[in-house]
Amino acid sequence: MVTDKACSIALVVPGLCGPAIDAPLEEYLVAETPALDRLLSRSYQSTAAATLDAVLAAFFVPLADAVEPLPVASLTWLADTGESRNDYLLRIDPVHVRADQSCLRLFDAATFSLQPDETAALVVTINTFFGERGWKVQAPHPQRWYLALAEVPDMRTVNPDEIRGEDINDCLPTGPDSREWHVLMNAVQMLLHDHPVNAARVARGELPVNSIWPWGGGILPAIAATAVAQVITDQPVLIGLAQRAGVARRDLPGASGELPGLLQAGLNLVVVDYLEKAARYGDVEAWSEGASQLEQTWCAPVLDLLKRRQLSALDIYPVNGQRFSLQRRHLRHFWKHLRPFTTVCRHV
Repeated sequence: MVTDKACSIALVVPGLCGPAIDAPLEEYLVAETPALDRLLSRSYQSTAAATLDAVLAAFFVPLADAVEPLPVASLTWLADTGESRNDYLLRIDPVHVRADQSCLRLFDAATFSLQPDETAALVVTINTFFGERGWKVQAPHPQRWYLALAEVPDMRTVNPDEIRGEDINDCLPTGPDSREWHVLMNAVQMLLHDHPVNAARVARGELPVNSIWPWGGGILPAIAATAVAQVITDQPVLIGLAQRAGVARRDLPGASGELPGLLQAGLNLVVVDYLEKAARYGDVEAWSEGASQLEQTWCAPVLDLLKRRQLSALDIYPVNGQRFSLQRRHLRHFWKHLRPFTTVCRHV
C-alpha cells in the first residue's frame, strides 16, 4: 500500500443516485451505508459532466476539450481485441426492441445473456445481408458488435445506455445519412424475427435479439496527456482510454481487503458500474444490493484510508452533473451534518 500523500481516487459510479422513483430510496436499502453517508455529507459539491463518456474524457487531453462525443466503438474495440485501428468503426450492438402500446422500448445487451455461438449465428445472417454492400460485422464480444466503414456517415446517434427501457422513436439516428440506417435497421429486424437462435431463446423464456443499434462511431483518438496514474475498472471505454494513453489497469477488487494493495501514488481513476443497470431500469432491489456492495468494497475502505492518512483526496462522480470532492481535513468539518447519501446524491 502506498503512503504517498499524493495518492488520490476519482471514483466514478453511474447510477449512484438510484432509480428515479417517488418513494424515498433509503426505505429500500438492504444495509446501512455509514461510510458512503459520511463521504458524501462531508464533501463539497461542484458541477461535472452528466454522461459517463464525458466524465471519462475530462481526464484525458485533448479529449476533455473535444466538441464531438467520444469514439466509443474504436475505444472498446481496442479494449476487446488489443488492436489499434485507424479506420472508422461503428458499434451496431444487439438489442431487444419491445412493442409497448404506442411506442417501442429498447433493452440493450446488458439486460440479457448472449452466448458466443448465438452471436456467431446471428452475425452470419447479418453479414450475408450486409455483404451486398461489402460490409462485415465483427463481434469479438457477444454484447459489442462492430462495423468498419470506408466513409464516415453523416449522422448523430444515441448511446443505448441513455435510453434503456425508454421509447426509441425520438432517439433513432438523425442527420443526412440516417434515413439509410433506418431502412437497414428495419431490414435486420425482419431478418432476425424468425431466426432459429431467437426461436430457441423464446422457447427458453429469454429475450430474442430482434434488432441492432448503431452508435458510438469514430476513429481512434490521439491522447496527448493525462494525470491518471492507473485505472481500476472493467468498463471497456475506460480500458480503451487507458491502453491508448499507456496507463496501467487493474481489475476491480472483489473484497474490501483488496483495495489498499491496488492503489498507487498519483491519481487512481475508478469506474464502478454495477449500479447503473439497476438504476436505469428501476430495479430498486438490485440497486440496493449494489449500494451495499459499494459500501463494503469501496466506501468503508476508502474512509479508513483517509483517516489513516494513506489517501489524500477523493472525488466521487455519480454521472449526473455533480462532483463530490473530499480531502482528509474535510472529515473534521463537523458542521456539515451527516445525512443519508440518498438525500445528498440527487437527480439534477
